[in-house]
Amino acid sequence: MSTKTLTADVDYYDLLGVTYNSSLKEIQRAYRQKALRVHPDKNPSPDAAALFHALSQAHDVLSDPQAKLAYDDLVKARVAKKNKYAAMDAKRKAMKDDLDDRENAVKKQKMDEKMAEARLQAELERLRAEGARRRKEKEEELRKQMMNEPTSVAEDSTPTEHGELDCTLKVKWKRKRHTLDSADLESIFSVFGPVDSVAVSSKKQGSALVVFKTVVAAHAALTSMGTNPRLNSFESIDWAAGVEPAIVKKMNASPAAVSSAGADAATPAPSRPVFAAAATSSSSSSFFPSAPPSFASFGAAPSFPSFASAPPINDDYETMTLMKMRRAERDRLEKEIREKDAAEEERET
Repeated sequence: MSTKTLTADVDYYDLLGVTYNSSLKEIQRAYRQKALRVHPDKNPSPDAAALFHALSQAHDVLSDPQAKLAYDDLVKARVAKKNKYAAMDAKRKAMKDDLDDRENAVKKQKMDEKMAEARLQAELERLRAEGARRRKEKEEELRKQMMNEPTSVAEDSTPTEHGELDCTLKVKWKRKRHTLDSADLESIFSVFGPVDSVAVSSKKQGSALVVFKTVVAAHAALTSMGTNPRLNSFESIDWAAGVEPAIVKKMNASPAAVSSAGADAATPAPSRPVFAAAATSSSSSSFFPSAPPSFASFGAAPSFPSFASAPPINDDYETMTLMKMRRAERDRLEKEIREKDAAEEERET
């Protein structure tokens, strides 16, 4: 033991090699044995004198009952302090372990959330793919079903004439709110199908005739009123003739009406344009009179597609099929939107 370690913190019991419960004789015997080994006269070590002095001090303290009692109290205080520090270290370690556990739990929760989100996205993709596949199968099934019902084609003997008015819509809007020209109207309505021509009225009230190249496109535009945001600027969209085309009426009559469209298409349309009679009724004040309409209020008459003859049976049948499929798709989308809104309202409540 060096002189640097001989401080007040030296353990006298350990220095003499005795215990707390050792008797006075045991303490004295231990002192004599160690004192002989470290006595400066017999030990040339430079620390011998300091060690001998420490042994003497330990012997004096532990041999005196009162001094021993005071020293024991000091030792107890030191042990209590050491235990306290050890407990604090254990508490800090426990706190650190708890903090590590919490951090690991948070990391695990985030990882679980990411995995759950990834699984949800995968399920949504799967549902979208399955929905698209089911829609395609239903459309194909509907097409096959309609194609496999040729026997009812000849049942309806009422001819279905396809004229220019069947493809023409009359649209109205407020000029004060919206300034629309023929190019704007063609751009808006071309999303529903090819537009043949547009005639804008010169009256103060915004109105125009939009002539599509197919009945399917005209029907799609009219039935999208109120659901397609592109049409929000219009007050009304109606058939130019004031009534639905015969092919649309037949389609709406019954689910099996599509199969009877072929017989109607066999009847040729009038060889002269439907609007030809308008030349004799230009004095009428109605924008669309009961007679074939006049376009006197428009800047230029629209260029209508040629309808010299009605489409063949298959074309008429396909037209009705396409209209039904578009209407079914629109109804499906509206139903999905309503269900989604209802689910969101239920979650909010």
